[in-house]
Amino acid sequence: MDCNNTLANLSKQLKSSNDAVIIELQDGFSFKHQGIYNFERFISFFDWTITDKRVLIDMTHCYGANYQALSLIVLYAWKLKSQRCTVTFKESEATQGASEMFRSLGGRGTFTVMMHEHLNFKGSNYKPLFALRNNTDFKKIIESAESYTDDFNVEFTKTLRYVLSELLYNTREHGQSHYQYGKKTCTLPSLCQFSWYKNKSEVSFIIADNGIGIKAHLEQAYPGQENHAEAILKAMKPKVSGTFGTNDPYRDKNNAGIGLFLSTNIIRRLNAEMHIISGDAVVHISPRDITSKKLNSFWPGTFVLVTIKVDKGAAEHSLEEMLRGFREEALLEQNKADTNEQKEQLYVNISNYFGFFAEDKEAAISFKEDKIFPALDSGKKILLDFKGIESSPHSFLSALLASPIKSTGMRAYKIFKIVNATPDIRETVDFIMDENTE
Repeated sequence: MDCNNTLANLSKQLKSSNDAVIIELQDGFSFKHQGIYNFERFISFFDWTITDKRVLIDMTHCYGANYQALSLIVLYAWKLKSQRCTVTFKESEATQGASEMFRSLGGRGTFTVMMHEHLNFKGSNYKPLFALRNNTDFKKIIESAESYTDDFNVEFTKTLRYVLSELLYNTREHGQSHYQYGKKTCTLPSLCQFSWYKNKSEVSFIIADNGIGIKAHLEQAYPGQENHAEAILKAMKPKVSGTFGTNDPYRDKNNAGIGLFLSTNIIRRLNAEMHIISGDAVVHISPRDITSKKLNSFWPGTFVLVTIKVDKGAAEHSLEEMLRGFREEALLEQNKADTNEQKEQLYVNISNYFGFFAEDKEAAISFKEDKIFPALDSGKKILLDFKGIESSPHSFLSALLASPIKSTGMRAYKIFKIVNATPDIRETVDFIMDENTE
């Protein structure tokens, strides 16, 4: 028996059965196609289903690219690595094109940065790329942004820093993604890349992550978002936040729930543009309007692209004046929303009526007859807040909700909202919903 030949053939078969997946960057790797933003075309490039494969990302045929778009290749490579893929890059030696741009970003350090939290990218000072994992990274990004704006007026520098800070806080809040490396649980960083295009008098930056996305994040506090586009638009409203963690990045700030509202309004005041992509949706914020679009492709997380044309009127009002005006606008909008909500919704704080151990079945039946059914008869929605509830058994929840849900049928999924419920309470309510909407 020829053992050597047998082993050689077996090795050859294994290599052949695990050929590398080759991903080739098309020429003109950018968010724009023929001068128009086309995120559908761009995002369709990414295949997130690849696992346990050797992957070769080939940049040799891409002669033109956009720095912000190219930075997402790093994030993509990290995601594939977290899915147990072995990822390598194929570059040309050309002094122009995607390969040279990738080197300028410091892309050759992609996996070194991924695996070492104290390291960051060593690229060009004019096209810096950063991993965002901690406060040290946060400060480096802000300092770098400020160095870019030395020649701008003070108010523009302060305003750019403010918007950048808010977006960085957002990605730190909902942008985390975790993976297993051996027995260790690791975190995929977010990314920030920005550029100053002097010939166009334009600042452009992107902040991106592979986290849970805006919709899933928002549903921690506002369950039942209809789609990704509606979730993004809702997140842009004042006093809307999905933050309920103990490590709340807003704890030292006074903008909790209005950070994205303020940022988007500042962007519009600066005559700038912002694109927010999360899940299968893109929302475009411009000085003229705010539009949304559903995509056929999907981004597992969120990225925000901001482009600001710098001119003499870029920051004619002080940041403090803008924030004061926007906060007043937010207060008026929130008061109006609160008034409408009182008319259209029955809010029930469960602990106020039943204590932190919501277990009294008879009390549930009485409340249902006295409050829930009359609210339904008047066309109101029902918001049940389980914050602080330690125990709420099936018998209580069924007595409270089963017959009201049954009376509304499938519309119950839009009428009843449950917030701040523990996983076991949430699961029980979901079971009651399913059982009574068949």
